[in-house]
Formats: sequence, structure tokens, C-alpha cells
Amino acid sequence: MGYRSDVAYVIKFDDIETRDNFVTLMLAKNDKHITEAINECEYGYKDDPIITFEATDVKWYDSFDDVKAHHALMHDAVEIYKEKGGKYRFISVGEDGAEECDEDDDDGDLWDYVTTRHEIHTSFPNVPLGASTLTTETQE
Repeated sequence: MGYRSDVAYVIKFDDIETRDNFVTLMLAKNDKHITEAINECEYGYKDDPIITFEATDVKWYDSFDDVKAHHALMHDAVEIYKEKGGKYRFISVGEDGAEECDEDDDDGDLWDYVTTRHEIHTSFPNVPLGASTLTTETQE
């Protein structure tokens, strides 16, 4: 089985042309894992120069080739295109609720794209109509 996580990241550039040039450059590496990582991302946003990735219930180990490729995309965006706004924000939430965050986002601009929110979800059984144990006093 192994430890599973939900992961997401966003990479942002100053403009669409820079984003598209970055994608072209990454694909030109002819690296199988980088190509697969790019293909798992969404980058067709017409009005926002971002690349996004999201996966739920995955084994996300730093030693895995696909995980290395996704991290390489984030780090290459900063290393190669820092002067053209290249920055990223990555968040992972493990099955035990542990969070990991990695970012190169000095101004907090990417928090609107990727953040965590803890919620409680319930799946209580339905109580038959008229069978509630709540009194009128406790319902108010």
C-alpha cells in the first residue's frame, strides 16, 4: 500500500509567451519523465500564464522518477526564468494530515492558487422522520 498523499502545485510566469516557451524548452529535453510530467499538467490557460498540477491519493516519494520530474519543472522555472517571473508553490497533504509546502513565491501571489483547508466531512445515517432524539429546546 504505502503512504499516500494529495499534491498540487502551480508555476507562474510574467506572461503567456514565457510560459509557452518554458513548456517547449522542457519538452525539447527529450526526457521521458519530464515529458510525462508536462503532459500531466494543465497549461492551456489563455488569460493566466500558469502551469498547474493536481493529484489525489498518490504515492509521492522523492525517490520516484515522476516525482523528481515534477520537482524539476518547478525548480527549472525559477532557475531559468526567474527574471521573467518564474515562481512556484507546491503543497502536499499526507494521509495522516501532515503538510509539506515548498515555494519560491516571495510576494505570496500563488497562495490564491494553491492552499490547504481542513474540513470535517460526515456520513451519518439518516434519521427516520419523526424519530429524532433532539428536543425542541436543543434544536433552538
